[in-house]
Amino acid sequence: MHPLLSSRTRFILYLALWIPLGAMLGLVLNMSAPMNWRETAAITAPLTLVLAFVCLSPWYSSRYLPLGLTPIWKLLTNHLLAAVVLSSAVLVMARVLATVFANMVPGPGNAPSLDQRFRSAVPVLAGMSLLLYLLAIALHYVLLAVQSRREAEVLAREAELKALKSQINPHFLFNSLNSISALTSVDAGRARDMCIRLSDFLRNSLRLGERTTIPFSEELALARTYLEVEQVRFGQRLRVAQDIAEGCGDCEVPPLLVQPLVENAIKHGIATLVDGGEISMSGRCSADNLRFVIENPFDPEAPSTRRNGIGLANVRNRLAARYGNAARLEVQVEKDRYRVILSLPFTARR
Repeated sequence: MHPLLSSRTRFILYLALWIPLGAMLGLVLNMSAPMNWRETAAITAPLTLVLAFVCLSPWYSSRYLPLGLTPIWKLLTNHLLAAVVLSSAVLVMARVLATVFANMVPGPGNAPSLDQRFRSAVPVLAGMSLLLYLLAIALHYVLLAVQSRREAEVLAREAELKALKSQINPHFLFNSLNSISALTSVDAGRARDMCIRLSDFLRNSLRLGERTTIPFSEELALARTYLEVEQVRFGQRLRVAQDIAEGCGDCEVPPLLVQPLVENAIKHGIATLVDGGEISMSGRCSADNLRFVIENPFDPEAPSTRRNGIGLANVRNRLAARYGNAARLEVQVEKDRYRVILSLPFTARR
């Protein structure tokens, strides 16, 4: 279906655009033939409406004959033939309208009838019809080029999102396996418990990762499952405080967005402290924005680590790929506190 026909607003705007074009066509016809404005309007109004619909047809021929893939002789032959046929049809219709109007409103005395006077405007009408149709062809090729570019950008963005998403599970899996390996020689029971929880997390992350967006409530549930895995490892050293406002869970977000932030807080924060610490997560939402904050303590004197490593970079890149400048990820460091602020557009769950 033509893009203009898929939206009532677009179609109405398209028809409105033909009002000045119709007025211009009427002015040219009035100047080319001895007709009054009433006679000119009687011919121009229906012709303009017909031209408006006919000039939508190049959408289909332009898609069938794409630029760059169709031989030039084939392009010229098909489009010029269509333009000539259109121009001829418009002329036939205009002559019929002139004849009908002449019979309905006969001229005074021996004055030439409208269909006779209209003959001098035939070449001008033919040329304008031809020109309008060729212009419509050119505009449709531009429209198709814009549409193709947008589709290519969407496909490229989806490919980038899939590539970024695929980095998450292996990254987390390697860290978890190292933790299990360390526990096996210290506490086999905790290692077994961690394996079970890790299996649950990976199963859920793979299931949610196949979807384009998920409710924020499911994303938080996945992050809590991850925390359960890590709490087996850290025990009382890892404490969690949550303050998520009602309504935040209904926001649609990309999957596997919060887990890298939690992992970053543990790896570069809690793990650097002998006594561990508390990770606090808070969420607030409005009609057009979701704000999620995760904060953790860290040891400023601990050996330097890449606090802005693959986890945060992955989240930042995914936000940019999906939302552009409408979403952002901020990092704030204050003495021994590390804070990550995630802000993105609020899209309600359907």
